[in-house]
Amino acid sequence: EEEGKKEGMAGKSNPDLVPKNGEDATEWLLYGAEYHKAKYKRDMKTQQGSSSVDPASLPPLPEPLSLSKNEHYIDCLRKAFRHVASLGFVEMPNYNLIGHCLRGFLVEIRPEHSVPSIDWKERPSSSKRRRAISSNTSTIDTGGVAYNLLDEDDIDPLDDNTLVEAEIDRRAALEAAAALEDTSRSAKGDGNNTPGPSALDNVAFAGEASDLARLPLQIQFYLSQAEYNARHADKVPSHIALRDWMSLAVPLAHGVWDTASWERGNHRTDADGYRNEVYMSMLQKCLAAADPFNRFSDRECYYYPLEEGEAKRKRRKVGTSAVPQLVSENSDASSNESPLVVVSRVFFSLRLALDIEKGKNFAPPPKLSFGY
Repeated sequence: EEEGKKEGMAGKSNPDLVPKNGEDATEWLLYGAEYHKAKYKRDMKTQQGSSSVDPASLPPLPEPLSLSKNEHYIDCLRKAFRHVASLGFVEMPNYNLIGHCLRGFLVEIRPEHSVPSIDWKERPSSSKRRRAISSNTSTIDTGGVAYNLLDEDDIDPLDDNTLVEAEIDRRAALEAAAALEDTSRSAKGDGNNTPGPSALDNVAFAGEASDLARLPLQIQFYLSQAEYNARHADKVPSHIALRDWMSLAVPLAHGVWDTASWERGNHRTDADGYRNEVYMSMLQKCLAAADPFNRFSDRECYYYPLEEGEAKRKRRKVGTSAVPQLVSENSDASSNESPLVVVSRVFFSLRLALDIEKGKNFAPPPKLSFGY
């Protein structure tokens, strides 16, 4: 009979007060830390102000975690606690039962929702959105420097516009997710009017993955390609590896690094004078990716293989453009510089930038605000 009473109490939860003896408030344990901390602070204000505090003036409690509304997870927790409560002082727990209850939380139980069908005829409308957003997103800055293989077999098959469009779609999705989160926060009325972080800061990664996620997809792809070539240096032709490496190195050496958007934290500016740790890491990765290819000093990078009957090798067809400042300072210089000179200048610029960053002080941590 007593057991039957306990079973019948499953629906008598007590979400606003600490559960009393005899109440089955297992779901209360799954409300989440955010809920319990907010409730504790509200209870303390109520106790300190006694009757002078109007409960309606207090901020509402946050929404409990969805776990607390799922009967499957509640039942797993209930079984575990009931078993532990039934044990005597010297009795051994049934670890198989406890393990089974814990593994029950690994089962993803989702409520049934109707999924709307996709109207594929509306697909062209996305191109209008892409054109509208494309004004804010373009190819990465190279400082006017270029290095392109001109032979048809050596041209990079991946068009930069493909990566630009992918970056536009990614930013649009992140901005939409951030707007939805702000709307949800406003609807809950948490009383926090502090603007949230940018959309890219909401990417749920950690450490190095988080650093890379803030960078444009173009730079992410160029880094992945350069590191892949470095791991397979015995299979990738050196002139192709140089082409891919220059796609990464030129923006790092001659482009503008967006400190405010790409560095850690939400407090950096482009002219704050502090060390750009993500930029420094990218410089080190870029230089390391060139080591397996002898830093592209071999003749195969710039000359075709010697064919039968030829006395000397022919130069590869490479389209280059120099740093505009150097061209303007030297009237005899041609905008189509020697490939070896362009590569050498990029190496020098990368090392110089790395030395400059190492000489800077670390940036202070972002300011933290603890508002209730």
